[in-house]
Amino acid sequence: MKVLMLSVLVVSSLAFVVPNESVLGAIRARQIPAEAEELSGEALATYVNHAQKFYVAEHTGKTIEELKKGLMKEEYLVEPKDEERAPELIIEADIPASFDARTHWSKCASIQHIRDQSTCGSCWAFGAAEAISDRICIATDGAQQPVIAADDFLSCCGHTCGNGCEGGYPIEAWRWWVSKGACTGGDYGGAGCKPYPIPPCSKNCQESATPSCQASCQSSYSTPYTKDKHFGKSAYAVAKTVSAIQKEIMTNGPVETAFTVYEDFYQYKNGVYVHTAGKKLGGHAVKFIGWGTDNGTPYWLVANSWGNDWGEKGFFRIVRAVNECGIEAAVVAGLPK
Repeated sequence: MKVLMLSVLVVSSLAFVVPNESVLGAIRARQIPAEAEELSGEALATYVNHAQKFYVAEHTGKTIEELKKGLMKEEYLVEPKDEERAPELIIEADIPASFDARTHWSKCASIQHIRDQSTCGSCWAFGAAEAISDRICIATDGAQQPVIAADDFLSCCGHTCGNGCEGGYPIEAWRWWVSKGACTGGDYGGAGCKPYPIPPCSKNCQESATPSCQASCQSSYSTPYTKDKHFGKSAYAVAKTVSAIQKEIMTNGPVETAFTVYEDFYQYKNGVYVHTAGKKLGGHAVKFIGWGTDNGTPYWLVANSWGNDWGEKGFFRIVRAVNECGIEAAVVAGLPK
């Protein structure tokens, strides 16, 4: 019976695998059967791999409860207001067909690096810390390369930003950088003022509590906490058009965005992610670093914060120009002082 049901579901979803008009038109017109939305685990991965050819899914062996530990609550997926959005940049250069911040700003090691948020919904803090690190390096042509601490946002921004490991508002992290500054701090056990305090975990992981705010640096770091702070000049939302996002990235550097996560995203292994089936799990924030096209499918190039053993060595690609899972409507950024 289960095999028969899977076959029926696959046939009903093939309309967007072989498009009649265009890849994007077919993706926009797709319909996900109600039965497919309820699939999970191995059955979900099998269905996804039969139903579409954009990306490869792989069952992780983790339960829904385990998957949710690395996400934030949906209540933090708030689209910025129109008055919070900066005007689309006017630039002289043409928007290229592809762009990769890792090669365009090869001096900046932070763009290459994938972090690990572990079992805490701190993605909103990670996306901000990562993009801010990149933008400081870019603005100084590589002369300054601080690794901004995700924990400074996570533990010290308070209810203005959200609720720590439960989730937070990405734009508020950027505003906190402007008003309060952010210190340095790398991966768990690493360098800087405040390294991330939650260790990586791959199995039998317990949900992490929000760390307490420490207005001091680790003992091995010589610079005082207040002197280690880096400040922003501005924080803003980006206009929700593809061209506005592209211009922002190619001019000022990577940006942060948030989107709705379904279980099939967690099962992503490689390719261009297109939501195909599975339950809604929560919200997530990530970092856009570029774009391109794969076999006619336009995509965004994105850095995740789930370690480099997930996806394409910690990165992933997601279909561009359809606001997939709301990912193009929540882009935020800012400029360093």
